[in-house]
Amino acid sequence: MSMTVELATSRLLPRRFGRPTPRLEVHEGDLARADMILSRANRCEPQSNAALLGDKRLLFSSSGRSFISYAPEGANWLAFGGPVGLADEALDLARHFIDLAQHSQKQPSFYGVGPSFDSIAQHLGLRKLKTGERAILDLTQFSLEGKQRQVIRTHRNRHLKNNFRVCVEGPGAVRANLGRLQVISDQWLSHQAGGEKGFGLGRFDIHYIDRLPLATVRTETGNLAAFATLWPTADQSRLGVDLMRYGDDAPNGVMDFLFAELFLWAKAQGYREFDLNTAPLAGVEPCMQSPFLTSVGKLMFEHGEKLYNFKGVRRFKNKFHPHWEDVYLASPKGVSQLSALAKVTWLINRPR
Repeated sequence: MSMTVELATSRLLPRRFGRPTPRLEVHEGDLARADMILSRANRCEPQSNAALLGDKRLLFSSSGRSFISYAPEGANWLAFGGPVGLADEALDLARHFIDLAQHSQKQPSFYGVGPSFDSIAQHLGLRKLKTGERAILDLTQFSLEGKQRQVIRTHRNRHLKNNFRVCVEGPGAVRANLGRLQVISDQWLSHQAGGEKGFGLGRFDIHYIDRLPLATVRTETGNLAAFATLWPTADQSRLGVDLMRYGDDAPNGVMDFLFAELFLWAKAQGYREFDLNTAPLAGVEPCMQSPFLTSVGKLMFEHGEKLYNFKGVRRFKNKFHPHWEDVYLASPKGVSQLSALAKVTWLINRPR
């Protein structure tokens, strides 16, 4: 079995990496519409904000108050997340996306969906393949007290003593600090394998990050040491985080300090949960229904470590002691989930 899996993945992945694909251009008016829908949605996940990257197409509902973001890649149409906007339009919009893809002789899938998509998957008879786990922190019960939070509490107290502070600013805050933020981002990327990501993970693009709330860590002198871009939800059910970057001169524990302050800030703002985003391919184990596909997933986990630090990502998030919820790929019967998963991996990691 392992030789078969090796052969399959080698044919689907390596020859495509290193070959740039032109960015899909999305009309600025459509991005503005998506931004407005996100600000009013009663059905939305933090990850839905990735629609603002501009690297995916947008399919709007007939009312114009909901959308699906997706990327056409070869024979596949790959939606990132489920429908966004009005809850009572979600099922029909998901069905419409599938119908359009199949009418165009393409294979539709929804990637990065979780428990909130379960009812849609069931209604439409979609097959589910686990692709990772999402780290969720319950803010209603969150506290820095106790032995479990000791390390984070120590980092926070030290930075507060040294007069560090965290500031959360609304969309539009990036341009005033663009030069320093760019330096921090470049320094951080110089230590990472695989470079900037895309599709379901943000990148340092001013047109994208300037649409999002920005959290910064400043020293006593006002110098920027680290930053994170935030993914809000209109109903304040969850606040998510996307880019997390710090400069070469940032002190040890600066990200623990940033997140401790963000958790406390989000709780004070009325958010119920903090979404630390997904650890891709984490917790993927072979199952009776699809042992081949889950073996491919585990193989991608091992070979993808150089492109995306899977193990380090999960280890960092786990230090905050979140609970983990399953994330999966959902497709109609007849769709090759092996091909879809390979195309998603390419979309996330392709050169930019």
